[in-house]
Amino acid sequence: MIKSVKFTTYSLMSIILAIMITVYLTIIIFKYPLVGMEVKSTDNRWIVERIVENGWASSQSIEEGDIVELVDGEKPERHTTVVKFSRVEMADSITIIDQDSKRNTYAVTYKDSNGQYLIYLFLPLVFSITTIILSVFLYRRKKYDKTAVILIYFLLTIGVSYLSAPVSAKGDIIGRMLNTITLPGSLLLFAHFLKSYFGQFNLVFIKSKSVKRLYIVYSVIVLVTTGSFVQYGINEYMLSIELLFFLSLLVYLLVHIMRFYFKYKNTEASNVLKILLPTLFSSLLPFAGLYAIPTLLFGKELVQAEMTAIFLLIIPIGLVYLQLAEKLFDIEFLLNRLRYYTFLSFPFTSVVVIVVCFLLKIDFLSKEMVMMFTLLLISTILFLYIKEYVDYYFKNHLFSQKGNYENSLYLFFQKAKHETKVSSLITSLQNEIKQVLKVKNVFYIERVKVGNGEKWTLTTNEKECPDALMERLEKTQWDHHRTGSLIEVVDGVGIIIGGDHDHLHIIFCGIKRSKANLNIQERIWLESLAYFSGILLENFQLIEGLFEKIESYKVETQITNTNYPYWLSRLLFSLSEKERANLSIDLHDSVLQEQLQLLRDVEKIKVDVEDPAIENELTKLIEKILDSIHLIRETCNELQPPFLSELGIVQSIQVLIDQTKLRCDFILKTELDPSIQQLDKEYELTLYRVIQELLNNASKHSLATEVEISLQKTKQLIILKYSDNGKGFDMAQLQDSFKTMGIFGMKERVKSINGTIDITSARGKGTQVFIEIKTGGTAND
Repeated sequence: MIKSVKFTTYSLMSIILAIMITVYLTIIIFKYPLVGMEVKSTDNRWIVERIVENGWASSQSIEEGDIVELVDGEKPERHTTVVKFSRVEMADSITIIDQDSKRNTYAVTYKDSNGQYLIYLFLPLVFSITTIILSVFLYRRKKYDKTAVILIYFLLTIGVSYLSAPVSAKGDIIGRMLNTITLPGSLLLFAHFLKSYFGQFNLVFIKSKSVKRLYIVYSVIVLVTTGSFVQYGINEYMLSIELLFFLSLLVYLLVHIMRFYFKYKNTEASNVLKILLPTLFSSLLPFAGLYAIPTLLFGKELVQAEMTAIFLLIIPIGLVYLQLAEKLFDIEFLLNRLRYYTFLSFPFTSVVVIVVCFLLKIDFLSKEMVMMFTLLLISTILFLYIKEYVDYYFKNHLFSQKGNYENSLYLFFQKAKHETKVSSLITSLQNEIKQVLKVKNVFYIERVKVGNGEKWTLTTNEKECPDALMERLEKTQWDHHRTGSLIEVVDGVGIIIGGDHDHLHIIFCGIKRSKANLNIQERIWLESLAYFSGILLENFQLIEGLFEKIESYKVETQITNTNYPYWLSRLLFSLSEKERANLSIDLHDSVLQEQLQLLRDVEKIKVDVEDPAIENELTKLIEKILDSIHLIRETCNELQPPFLSELGIVQSIQVLIDQTKLRCDFILKTELDPSIQQLDKEYELTLYRVIQELLNNASKHSLATEVEISLQKTKQLIILKYSDNGKGFDMAQLQDSFKTMGIFGMKERVKSINGTIDITSARGKGTQVFIEIKTGGTAND
C-alpha cells in the first residue's frame, strides 16, 4: 500500500513539475524572440558569422561579416549567450556596425519575427499542453498501473522536449539543460514503456538488463554534456556526442521494433503492432515528405521542419489509446481502406492539379504544385473516410431507396426460412423481383446438359415465356459466369442463381414498366439476392435429395426386408439426441423452476399457518412437490446424461447403475473395465443409451431377480455383455417390438456405429445380449 502511494505521488509530482516547467519556458519564449545570430571573436571584435533562417535577424538588414558592437547597451563579451554559446540571443537591443562602418541600433521584438509566435510558441505550447492533459487523464484512470505511469513520464518528457527546443536555441541555460535531458530521455522512456506494455502479453520487447544499461549510459552522457556547457559553454564535440547518442537510441529502438514485429506478428499482440507501426510512420512521414525529401530533391522545403514536428503528437495520442482501450479498432480494415481510397483519389487529384497548374500557369514539380497535390490528396482520402461513416449513420434517412432494398432482402430471407421446396422458393424469388423492381416479366429457366454432355439446352415451365426470348438466351454465353452474375440480354438481364456441372438455374428479369435501365443500387440488390438465393437453393436441393433417398430406402426395405443404411441411422439418432437435449433444457428451465418456486411459496405459507390440520396437508403437498421435482430431474438426466462429457463413459455408467440399485429390487452385478477412457462421443452415447435401455427393460418388464452387466475392452474391441434371469420372450415375436424404441432402437444404435449385436432369449429362460464395437476408427468410418 505504501509503495502504491509513493508510486502515485511521484506521478503527481511529475505532472506538477511539468506544468511549472511549461510555464517557465512559455514566459521565456514569449519574452524573447529568436534572434538567430551566430558570432565569433576575431581581434577582440565579435563578427556575425551566420544568420539563422526564420530568426529575427534574417528579417533585418544585418549581414554576415557585420560587427556586433553592443548587446543590451553593453559589450558582447558580457552577454551570457555570446560567451557560452557564441550566439546573440535573449537581447532587447543590438548595436551593429555594418561593412560600410554605419552604426545601427535595432530593437528586438516580435513585430519582425517571421511568424515566430506560430512556430516557436503556439505549436510547441499546444503540443506540451496536450501531453499534460493526456497525462492527467491517464493518471486519473490508471494511476496504480506501472505501465501507465511510465507512459505518463514519457508524455511529460516529450512535451517538455518539444517546448524546450526553441528556448534551448535562444541560449537559456535551463532550457538547454532540459532539452539535453528530455530529448534522449523521451526515446528511452518510450522503449521502457513498450517493454512494460508488451510484458502484459508475456512478450519480451527488450530485456530488463538492457534497459538498465541504457539508463546508465544515458545518465553518464547527460551529466557530462550538461556539466560541460554549464561550466565551459557549448562546443561542437559535446553536441556531436549528444546527437550521436540520440541517433543511436533511435536506430536501436527502430531495429527492436521491426525485429519484434516480425517475431510476434502472428500472436495476440499483432493488432497492437499493426497500430503502433502506422502511428510511428504517420508521425515521421510529414517531416520526411514535406521537409527532408523536398530539400534533397529541390533544394527547398515545402514546410518548415518546425511545423512538421507537431505531427509527433500522434505518438502520445496513439500510446494513450493503446493503454486505455479495452477493444482496439480494426487497423487492418483502415489500412485496406487507405489503399483503396488512395487508388481512387490519385487520378482525381492528378487531373485537378494539372488543370489548375495549366490555368494559373504554375510550374510543374514546383513547390506550390507539390503542396497543392499533397493537400488535395489527403483531403480527398479523408473525405472518402468521412463519407463512408456518414453513409452508415444516415443511410435510413438520406438514402431511403437504398434502405428499402436492404429491408426487402431481410424480409425475403425471413420469409424464405419457412419455404420447404425448391419450387416454392423460386416462386417467392420471382414475386420479390417483380414487387421490388416493378418489372413486367420474371421467368425461371433451366440450362440442362443433353446427349453426351457436350451440348446444353434451355427449358422452362413458364407458359408466358416467348420462344424468341428462349432463342436469344440460347445464344448467350453462360459458361464462365458464377452464381450471382448479371448477364445483359436485349429485353432485360439474366441472373444465375445456382447450378452444378449439368444444371444451371437462371432467372430472367425483363425491362421495368417505366422502361428505364436498372440503376446501380438495383443491380447490387439483384446480385445480392441471386447470390444468397443460390445458397438457399443449393440447400433445398440437398434436402429434397435426402428426402428422395430416404423414400427410396423405405420402399427398398419394405420390398427386400433389409435394414436402413448406417449413415441414416446415425442421422436419425443424432436428431433424436438433439431433441432430447432441447426437451431436457426446456424441462429444466421452465417446469422444474416453476416447481421450485411453488415449493418456496408453499413453505412460506406453512410458516404462517397455525392450524395443525392445514399444516399437515401442506406438509403432504410439499412432499408431493418434492417427488415431482425429483421425477423431473430424473427425466432431465435420462433425456440428457449430465455426467457423460465430464466424467467419461465408465463413471457415467457407474452413476446410472448406482441410481438403478436404489430404485430396483433385483440384484445387479457389474464389471466395468477402468481402462476404457476417452472414446468417440457417438460410441459413448450409444453404450450409455443401450445400457440405460437394458436396465429399464429389466426393471419394468423382465421380472428378473438377478442382472449382470460386463463392459470390457480387448485390443480394439469394446464388448458389452448383459444377462438376466427374467421371464424372457419368444424370439419369433421379436418383430412386434419394432413398434417401440426398445430392442429395435438398441439394434439400430449399435449398427449405426458399425457394431454387432446378438440377442438370445426364450420364455422362462431370461435374456442375454452380446454387443461388440470396433474402436479402431471413428463412428463416421
